[in-house]
Amino acid sequence: MLPLTIVAPLLADEPAAPPPPHIRPLSADARDLVDSGLTRSELIRQLIEHLEASDLAVYVDFGWLMAGRGGQLSFITSVGGIRYVTIQIARGLIEPDRLATLGHELRHAVEIADTTAVVDRASFVHHYARIGFDTGRGVSRMYETDAAVEAGRYVRRELAGPVVSSRDR
Repeated sequence: MLPLTIVAPLLADEPAAPPPPHIRPLSADARDLVDSGLTRSELIRQLIEHLEASDLAVYVDFGWLMAGRGGQLSFITSVGGIRYVTIQIARGLIEPDRLATLGHELRHAVEIADTTAVVDRASFVHHYARIGFDTGRGVSRMYETDAAVEAGRYVRRELAGPVVSSRDR
């Protein structure tokens, strides 16, 4: 019994481990993309800060998507008060397109984070049927929102930098 008496007080003094981040890149390339977004885009930084204060864990990685799709967000599950989604960014995109797509998909993640009723696949689909528009082209249901489209455009404008006229040079 003596070893337990000595060990227990030592464990009680250990500081609690910080909670894991809500943005969770699944590869080194995905980590580089998220880091680049944090450095180069104020909007991406704001979206990530919003998600870090939520109950949504967002896995980010690259994948092979249907032709014409730059990215995709999928609902995974809800367990223990945490909801989980995954963002896939299409392989083969150039850096500005990757970042614009990341901003677009992070905006979708915020849409979910802000709607606590989204707790499973059915409520996810219902939510997007209500706030978005179907772009599935008859193959399957895929939803888009004006806010996410605008987020992608905004990140592109941020990356382009300020417009300088020839008179200002």
